Amino acid sequence: TTLFRSTVRMVTGDNVETAKAIAQKCYIFDPSHPEYDHNLTVMEGPVFRKFVGGLVYEESDTLKQKPKIANMAKFKEVVAKLRVLARSSPADKHILVTGLKELDHVVAVTGDGTN
Repeated sequence: TTLFRSTVRMVTGDNVETAKAIAQKCYIFDPSHPEYDHNLTVMEGPVFRKFVGGLVYEESDTLKQKPKIANMAKFKEVVAKLRVLARSSPADKHILVTGLKELDHVVAVTGDGTN
């Protein structure tokens, strides 16, 4: 049998302190964990977007523009630690999902909003 490891990340429009409190109560992250990184485990959307360079678009075989992460090395650095993305926009969610899919991760998204 093959075991799969999953990582839960919370992406929210809430402010950082509210997001951290909710994430801790839901066991999404623990600030006392040795892998906690003050700069990467909890981030705000605009900081995340700037850090990874956003998305770039390139032509694909179907002549549609395909989004890609602008700086995949930085994305990999962030995604290894990221558990909470606060003050995020729909664009930040799109960047995160696009990058995870580029890395061949299985991604599921749920929420109460339409974005």
